[in-house]
Amino acid sequence: MRQNFRRAQAFILLIALIGSCWGGVSAAAEAGGSLNLDQAIDLALKEHPAIKQSRETMGAARYGIGVSRAAYLPQVSFVSNYYYGNAFSAAGRKPLTAATGGTVSSVSSPDTTHYYFYQFQATQLLYDFGKTPGLIKESRASFGASEQDFAGSRQLVALDARTGYFGYLAAQRALKVQEETVRQNQALLKQAQGFYQVGLKAKIDVTKAEANLYDAEAGLIKAKNGVDLARVTLMTALGLKTWPFTQVEDMLEVKAQPQSLEALKTQAQQRRPELLKNRHQQDYNAAAIKVAQAGYFPVLTSNAAYGWQSLDRPFANQPSTWYVGAAMTFPLFEGLSTSYAVAQNKAQLRATLENYEVLRQNVTKEVDQAYLDVKSGWELIRASKKALEAARENLRLAWGRYQAGVGTIIEVTDAQVQFSQADLKFVQALYDYRVFEAKLDKAIGKPY
Repeated sequence: MRQNFRRAQAFILLIALIGSCWGGVSAAAEAGGSLNLDQAIDLALKEHPAIKQSRETMGAARYGIGVSRAAYLPQVSFVSNYYYGNAFSAAGRKPLTAATGGTVSSVSSPDTTHYYFYQFQATQLLYDFGKTPGLIKESRASFGASEQDFAGSRQLVALDARTGYFGYLAAQRALKVQEETVRQNQALLKQAQGFYQVGLKAKIDVTKAEANLYDAEAGLIKAKNGVDLARVTLMTALGLKTWPFTQVEDMLEVKAQPQSLEALKTQAQQRRPELLKNRHQQDYNAAAIKVAQAGYFPVLTSNAAYGWQSLDRPFANQPSTWYVGAAMTFPLFEGLSTSYAVAQNKAQLRATLENYEVLRQNVTKEVDQAYLDVKSGWELIRASKKALEAARENLRLAWGRYQAGVGTIIEVTDAQVQFSQADLKFVQALYDYRVFEAKLDKAIGKPY
C-alpha cells in the first residue's frame, strides 16, 4: 500500500512538472509541490480565466481611447477608380472630382476607352464644438469602468480561492475526524471481543461495536469523497486543470482581530469597485451630454487632394490636379434627434446618480452583515472549542469506565458520537469564520 501511495505521489509530481513547462502550474513547481494561502491567491489571480477575460476587456477599453483621439489627426486616403466605356472623349477630357470619384463627358464618343483615376485625399478636423473631446472623455470613463470591473473580478476570484482553500482544509480535517472515529471503534470492538471471550460482557457488546465500526467506515468513505470534491472545487477556483500539489498548508486556526465597524465602512466607500465604477459612469454620462449638445453646432474641417487621370493606359504621364479647401457642415434639422439625445443622456446621468445611492446602501449593508458574521463566528469558535474539550473528557471517562468493567458500551458509543460531532462542529466553526473573514475583506474592497 505504501509503495502504491509513493508511486501515486511520484505520478502527481510528474504531472506538475509537465504542467509547469506549459506555464499552467509554474507556481507549484517553485513551491516544491506545497501550497499555502498566499500562493493559492496568487495562482488564482494569474491562472483563472475570469481574470484573463477581464484583463483583455480592460485592454480593449484602453485602445478605445486611441480610437477616439484619432479624430484629431489627419485622415489620409488614396482613391483609385477605373472606367470603361464611350463616355470619355479623346479630346476635351474633364478632370474627375474628388467628391464623386469622377465626372464624365456628357458627349458620347464612338470609341470605347479605358479611363483611370488616382487621387490622394486628406481631411483634418478643425473644430466640432466639443464633440471629439467629449468622445475622448467617454472612452476614458469606459476605460476607468473596465479597470474597476477588473478589480472586482480579482476580488471575486480571490474570495473563491480563499473559500475553496479553507473548504479543502476543512474536508481534510473532517477526514481525520472520521479516521479517528474508525480507530476508536476498532479499539472498542477489540475490547468488547476480549471481554466477551473471558465472559465479562455479553455478545451484544460485540455486535454493537461491529455495527458502530461499519457505520464509522461508511462515514470515512464519505469523508474521503468530500476531500476529493473539495480538491476539485479548489482546482476550479485556482483555474487549474490538474492538481500538482502534494501538501496544502493548514491555516484554519484563527485569532481574533478586533476592527472598527465605522473604519471598515469608510474603507468600503473608498475602495469598492462598484462605487468607483459608478463614478466613472457619471463621468461617461456627463461627457455624453456634451457630445449630444455638439450636435447643435457645425463641424469645421479642412481638406486637400492631389491626383491625376489617364486614358487607355494606367499610370500614364498626364497632367496632375490638386486643391485645398475648408468645409463647414451645419445641421439645420435632424428630426429633433439632437434634442432627444441630450434629454436621454441627462436622464441616464440622473439614473446613474440614483444608482450610486443604491450601491452605497448595499455596500453598507454587506459590510454590516459580514462584520456581524465575523463576530458571531468568533464566539461560535469559542463555544465549539469548549464543547469539544468537554466531549473529549466525557469520552475519556466513558472509555475508562468500560475498560474497568463498570461502564456500558452504550456509554462509550454515545460519548464517541458526541465527541465526533463536537469535533466536526469545531472544524465547521473554523471554516465558517475563515469564510466570513474572506467575505468581509471582499465587502470592504480589499485590493489584490
